[in-house]
Amino acid sequence: MKKLFYSVMVAVTMLLATNNTQAQAWSKDAKVLGIGIGGSSFFHVSNTYYGNSFYQPVTGQLNFTGEFGVHDYVGIGFTTGFGGRPGYTASYGYGYYGGRYNYGYPELNVPIGVIANFHFFQLIADKTGKDIHSDKLDVYAGVNLGGGIAVLFGTSKSAIVPIAFGGVQAGARYYFTDKFGVNAEVGFPKLIHGGVVFKL
Repeated sequence: MKKLFYSVMVAVTMLLATNNTQAQAWSKDAKVLGIGIGGSSFFHVSNTYYGNSFYQPVTGQLNFTGEFGVHDYVGIGFTTGFGGRPGYTASYGYGYYGGRYNYGYPELNVPIGVIANFHFFQLIADKTGKDIHSDKLDVYAGVNLGGGIAVLFGTSKSAIVPIAFGGVQAGARYYFTDKFGVNAEVGFPKLIHGGVVFKL
């Protein structure tokens, strides 16, 4: 009889723990994948006739992210994707002295890096014990660091230049179901991004 009672208590405890985990938008065992679009600004290093040139163009970006819980309020993961810009030229001067200057070659870039986020909304929900919809809403802030390459498509030939990034981000996820939600994020190098997220 004691063994049966013990087995039932263990099963009930595990069931309640599972339900509690599913009821939280963020938890220690969270595994979240996301896809989004937006604008980014990566640090480029280009070797020119006059030496190294450093610039940070704004490019459109399709990004893929993954974040995995390592603590009740902390997650680490990756960010990658691809993006680019069309490039543009501008006119200067008049008549004989006029001309056109290339302000930026078209490019395709591929960044890859690591992220770490602190999910403070879940901490607030746990400490206050109030119903602030932490089962659906996850608000976080964190840091990122990485690099990659950009392919510049010149008029006569193409060039590959390294890119680098590092900065901070803040975002929010809202889950319509236990497994699916939407995400918005601002910061650097992701200036503003939006997309969807999936829990594994």
